[in-house]
Amino acid sequence: MNGKITVLNFSGVYEEESFYQGDKSSCFCGSGKEAALLDMKDIPGTNCMCDDIAVAEIKERIEKAKLSPESIHFIDSGNYHYMSYILLSLVKEPFSLIVFDHHPDMQPPKFGDILSCGGWVLKVLQDNPNVRDVHIIGADENLISELSKEDTDRVSFYTLDDIKTGLPKTEYPVYLSVDKDVVKREELITNWDQGEMNADDLLGSIRELASAPDRKLIGIDICGECAPDQEGIDVGAAMAGNDEFNLKVLEILNEKTAG
Repeated sequence: MNGKITVLNFSGVYEEESFYQGDKSSCFCGSGKEAALLDMKDIPGTNCMCDDIAVAEIKERIEKAKLSPESIHFIDSGNYHYMSYILLSLVKEPFSLIVFDHHPDMQPPKFGDILSCGGWVLKVLQDNPNVRDVHIIGADENLISELSKEDTDRVSFYTLDDIKTGLPKTEYPVYLSVDKDVVKREELITNWDQGEMNADDLLGSIRELASAPDRKLIGIDICGECAPDQEGIDVGAAMAGNDEFNLKVLEILNEKTAG
């Protein structure tokens, strides 16, 4: 992993956060790790579902920006988790996918073959020739039970208790995708229903995956911001909590790339 930081701004939420800016994340100043902020707000057809025209436009922009999957990507709220599918299409070697998410994200599309935040994992399994195995941690068991056995048999699911003895072992390089909705709402607020993981435990898992000497970590993406116009919450406080968490992720990964 090259340690470069990319922030994909679909909703505008990152304009209210500063974890990626040099004045706050001083551990990155002058290190060649300043973040690239890509503005995606003007692309229609991206919220929750991403139509073919939007996919083509996103791919054109990330190609122009010379984005590599071997980076740290912040991809906005869970509404845009399908960006993992697009980023994984850039991986050119066999890989294992490890996902932290309260949702399995394996829902078949309701119409056509449209890419969605709720079905991107299934599309990776269907479309990506380099994926070798998929490991989903923290998904709600009721949501898993709603999926077809044919689909669930293609994935390894882990409860939060399962990983107390260790994270999934794989024989391939790992791409890590994190949706912060796996964290309990008392500790971090996203715009989706949430799980029961402690934020510190999630950070510890990221550290473990990033620092394991026998494991190549290809890249990471992080989603799960709150929505800028989210109702029923203190948006400013929610953004501040996510901002602080994101900075902690960067500090962990800076330990890895500096080591």
